[in-house]
Amino acid sequence: MRPDTLSQVLRSAGFVLLALWCVLAALPVAGASDEDCLMCHSQADMFEGAEQAKRYVVTHESLRGSVHGPLDLSCTACHAPMDYPHPEQRTTTCSPCHEDVERVYAKSLHGYALARGNRRAPTCASCHGNHAILPSSNPSSPTHKVRLPGTCASCHGQAGLLTDQLVRLPQSFQEYARSVHGQGTTRGVAAAASCADCHSVHDLKGAADPASPINPLNVAKTCGQCHPDIQLEYDRSIHGRALAAGIRDSPTCTDCHGEHFILSARDPDARVFGASQATDTCGRCHDDPLIIAKYGFQEGVVGSYLDSYHGWANRAGYGRAARCIDCHTAHAVLPKADPESSISPERIVSTCATCHPRATANFAASYDHRSASIVANPVNRAIRSIYLWLIALIIGGMVVHNLFIINYFMIKRRKEHTAADSTVTRFTMNEVAQHLILTVAFVVLAVTGFALRYPDTFWVRFLAALGMSEGVRGDIHRGAGVVLILISCYHAWYVLATKRGRTEFKALLPSRKDFTDLVENLRYHLFRSQRKPRFGRYDYSQKAEYWALVWGTILMAVTGLILWFPTTAAKFLPALAIPAAQTVHYYEAWLATLAILVWHFFFVVFHPEEYPMSWTWLTGKMSRKSAKEHHALWYEEELAAAEETAAGEARDRRTEDSAG
Repeated sequence: MRPDTLSQVLRSAGFVLLALWCVLAALPVAGASDEDCLMCHSQADMFEGAEQAKRYVVTHESLRGSVHGPLDLSCTACHAPMDYPHPEQRTTTCSPCHEDVERVYAKSLHGYALARGNRRAPTCASCHGNHAILPSSNPSSPTHKVRLPGTCASCHGQAGLLTDQLVRLPQSFQEYARSVHGQGTTRGVAAAASCADCHSVHDLKGAADPASPINPLNVAKTCGQCHPDIQLEYDRSIHGRALAAGIRDSPTCTDCHGEHFILSARDPDARVFGASQATDTCGRCHDDPLIIAKYGFQEGVVGSYLDSYHGWANRAGYGRAARCIDCHTAHAVLPKADPESSISPERIVSTCATCHPRATANFAASYDHRSASIVANPVNRAIRSIYLWLIALIIGGMVVHNLFIINYFMIKRRKEHTAADSTVTRFTMNEVAQHLILTVAFVVLAVTGFALRYPDTFWVRFLAALGMSEGVRGDIHRGAGVVLILISCYHAWYVLATKRGRTEFKALLPSRKDFTDLVENLRYHLFRSQRKPRFGRYDYSQKAEYWALVWGTILMAVTGLILWFPTTAAKFLPALAIPAAQTVHYYEAWLATLAILVWHFFFVVFHPEEYPMSWTWLTGKMSRKSAKEHHALWYEEELAAAEETAAGEARDRRTEDSAG
């Protein structure tokens, strides 16, 4: 007998045996009948409050409407015969009719999980239902192609789905639902890929299994079920050839397009979108130092593209600018040495001509990754070196020239401020020293603090080259913090324990006049008033800055100590206090730094009346003219009175001398 004839005979015999089983299963057996079962299980109210109550409710209608209805199967065909009352946990099996499917299921990931006792593992009923089982061709069936993603989502859409070993599984349904495939099934497009199209039906296997359709070696074939032409291109490409040769680093479909979150190439969120192609797709391999070193790829190809007109225009959103795939193609990517490659000497001119119709061989040779690269191209490298020296010499000379001029005016301003007959004492040298120490501590803290947060910036790399490692940076930062705390404590003693300090402190207290001065000052500088406000010893801007400094110093000191000694802080504070202290410390540092740059530097450096710099912070002296203009009340109330007293004393001495 021929093999094909034998096969037909065996297949026919199998059908006969299956039909015989169905007939026998439909015959009544000893014990409870179907009517006895339905007498209870057709009453929904009998199972109220039970876990998964719906699975216990069975009606004649649900049985007749199911795929098993025409077979007239008895309850005991699936449920082992049992007497009433029967145990709550009953054994059911589909193997008498679906033995081949159960055998396949047992070898799948789901079957493996069930065999290990994982209660989360799906069974036949989890996907097909319990009694009202419909064929997959029925649009109402949970295994219908359009409805299948929702069925799989009952497990794979839950946040925190775990295996029996507490391995967290991906929340793949959310990504699939937003993909082009998921959007297609949502609209009822039967051709759109559903879960079973990629993962198979019952024989689900992990990506590490060589027989799995989602194994990297098989992904192209799986996608090729719907995209056969693209699969052929990919298989012939250098990526497909490399993967077939066992190079697992070579990308397959999902490496470029994603696994479940596959979007149209026109979608800005897609991995293969034009503006992000070089960095997010091709650059993942061709800009990876390990991959480049491992396979001897040309370095800097992504950087040279991004630093070209094509790269600049693409990042600006210009859709007509060439992307990686415009030169190398999307799927039929081949090396330059292959005559079929789009960048081979035989084809490069026609490739360029797709955007530049009048392209010639000389034009095509004017741009590639090597010629565009400053590092790889010796001409570009020489030009860069020349210009770096020109910039250093010319711009450096300009800086030196301008520094001479600024220095002249700074010295001139200092002479005006320090002339004995034209200055008044604004600050004592004690106060000048306090401010100077505070300034140094603040600058060091800002530099070393932001160096931790932004280690890749050029100035941090420069400091690292000079020897500022993380250990050194941390020690300097903490040392400056100690200096800040000590000078703050000294200042607190100074303003509370000395007569001069108490006088200064009272002058810095906010008053109602500060608000009216603010309005008056803005009106004056907006040309809405001719009257200039008359400030006391400290105006509203100086008071605001002083109290902001007090508040900021306390906040930075407290949070800094928490971060310095976190284990000690955790004994007294809630756990959330430590990360909260880090957040406060960071953003308060930004607030303080920007306030110094924008507010303080304006009034002492960039203000038109102070530029190029006020020398008061170093000498403690202020010109009489400046005192009269900016602090008229202070000058009149304190300095004029002091001058009058001094003049009276001088007159008295002259009188005494005359009398003598």
